[in-house]
Amino acid sequence: MKNWREYEQKLKELKDYFENSYSTNPDIEVNVILPGEPNFHHEKEIPYVLIRYYINDEHFHERKIELFEYYLDKDIKEVASMITAMIEEFTTEIEQSEYGGG
Repeated sequence: MKNWREYEQKLKELKDYFENSYSTNPDIEVNVILPGEPNFHHEKEIPYVLIRYYINDEHFHERKIELFEYYLDKDIKEVASMITAMIEEFTTEIEQSEYGGG
């Protein structure tokens, strides 16, 4: 990524959107993490969405979705929709493996 700061406003909008959208679901935690934040743990300077699906208080599954320019060049609604679809796919995978015997 050339410079993620070019997308800082869009990233803040995504951060607010996802933190508000999933705040009522105790099983799923969704955060947009930016380089330089204390909880940023990634080998590249690329913002990402961190998804945690909690099985119980001690066990969770985690996935990172890197926010490349390819995504961030799109309209904010389109980006949010694409990421939401990825989150739903991830949660379905976990539910099938944890609860469906798959």
